[in-house]
Amino acid sequence: MTRVAAPSRPAGVAALFAGVFSLLSCGTGPKDPVDVSPAVPAAPVVALEPAADPAAVARGQALIDRFECVRCHDIPGREPAPLEKHCVRCHQDILRGAFPAPPETLREWQGHITHLTDVPALRGLDRFRRGWLAAWLHAPHDLRPALNSTMPRLSLGTDEAADLAAALIPEPELAAPAPGDPARGRELLGDKSCTLCHRFTGVPNIAPAPKLPVPLDESQLQRGLAQAPDLRFTRERMRPAALVAWLLDPPRHKPGTPMPTIPLTDADARAIAAYLSDTALEPLPTPKPVARLPILDRPVRWPEVEAKVFKKTCWHCHSDPDYARGDGGPGNSGGFGFAPRRLDLASYAGIASGSVGDDGKRRSVFAPLPDGTPRIIAHMLARHLEVEGGAPEQRGMPLGLTPVPLADIQLVDTWIAQGRPQ
Repeated sequence: MTRVAAPSRPAGVAALFAGVFSLLSCGTGPKDPVDVSPAVPAAPVVALEPAADPAAVARGQALIDRFECVRCHDIPGREPAPLEKHCVRCHQDILRGAFPAPPETLREWQGHITHLTDVPALRGLDRFRRGWLAAWLHAPHDLRPALNSTMPRLSLGTDEAADLAAALIPEPELAAPAPGDPARGRELLGDKSCTLCHRFTGVPNIAPAPKLPVPLDESQLQRGLAQAPDLRFTRERMRPAALVAWLLDPPRHKPGTPMPTIPLTDADARAIAAYLSDTALEPLPTPKPVARLPILDRPVRWPEVEAKVFKKTCWHCHSDPDYARGDGGPGNSGGFGFAPRRLDLASYAGIASGSVGDDGKRRSVFAPLPDGTPRIIAHMLARHLEVEGGAPEQRGMPLGLTPVPLADIQLVDTWIAQGRPQ
């Protein structure tokens, strides 16, 4: 998939200062003194995003259905997916003991659930730049360093990503307010404990104050820690006017957000926005290559790889439809915009039967790709590269979740090399 760079911030978000003019006296007397009072910032020259094209919005609404966005996200005006297909709500019900299953089964499941227990709701999206969202949907990267899942790389073309962004952000952009003092903004990020939850990659460390400016219960604090985005991307993501309004009162713009209302004046909010938008950033590191570990020199059999890999993670999306209420998951029956691949990783016979390729024919998931890497190994290694910030040709698996540890991939690789013994 071609990686699309995020759109640059429009010219003029930084302050444009008026010049200081020399006022000269008339006649033959001495000149009046030069006025050296501070200049008043001029209104920023901003390329504002207009309202989205209604035709694009309509196409995007259809794409929300096609890509099954409601299986993870709450979207205003949309019914959530049924429980058996709602990845997040299903996990939440299991963890609080409300899922319809025997108590002993719930206890077992509760010990395994680590992913997709909370994701951002898609409310208040008009604070984001539509152009940024389109580029990010097409080539997503990790925005929330503490969240153990990321937006998956869906099979979205650039036009489809633009239409989806139009449906999610149809509103026009408002003009930016007068810029604030970025130096004061940096001080406030520490004084208000913003960096307790947020990372700001690429700037010198900003230590948070020892005490939060507002009381938070433990649940809200933990959600905030998990969902806090890296502030590095704020200048690309957020519309300048919306950023200031958001800082002043987050719950007003997104009810239910874990971001608290921090006591700020309008000048404070504009100062923080100026620092987030204009401070110099160190470049992101180049994605590190992913090392494929050597084949082990001990026997590896199916029960070991089944327990440590396939039944631990892969089974969620590649299961047996007869067992899973008729739905074998997105990687088997299809979903999230993907065609059915008929790949069942729930049993030895299932994985041995392979998957369906683009030509509609069965293919082995163990067959080597041109570089010699078995297909299933290449997909697991690709997930590591995605987390590093790369965009490999193969789509990373597990889709949008924490990568399978390299030592466990090595285990599967060894099992394949040894002829896949049962």
